Amino acid sequence: MTDQIRLLQSRAPFETFSIELANGRVLQIHDRHSVATTDGTRPGEAVIGVLHTNGAFEVTNASQVTSVSVGVHPKVKQQLASRMERIKKTFGGEGKEES
Repeated sequence: MTDQIRLLQSRAPFETFSIELANGRVLQIHDRHSVATTDGTRPGEAVIGVLHTNGAFEVTNASQVTSVSVGVHPKVKQQLASRMERIKKTFGGEGKEES
């Protein structure tokens, strides 16, 4: 998986990509410089580091990666759509009677 991540990092122009982990989490990569990989010296030691927009740095064993794909992951798209619906209901006036 580290090779796939490196390939996506080096694409020009860069495209957002996602990394799905075995626990179901999805890491969206929006900047080629926010992810780093290393193969380690022995099998199973490869790791992936992700710098999040809030400044947190996360290191994950590459064996936990189940897929890498170009674009925004469908799970993330669904989460964003749900958030947008909540925002529209809260601020957009949907469901409220107008005076």
